[in-house]
Amino acid sequence: MRLQLMMHGLDIEASEDEKYDFVINIASGNASFDEITKWINDHLKK
Repeated sequence: MRLQLMMHGLDIEASEDEKYDFVINIASGNASFDEITKWINDHLKK
């Protein structure tokens, strides 16, 4: 995902802990599609 974002001039702005928690929540099935989308939109930077 990050490579795709970077190809379009975007990136994720979050601490290592925030990114780790994000991935673990997704992998463990604790994040809905809407929650994932919101997190990505909240952490996008140009």
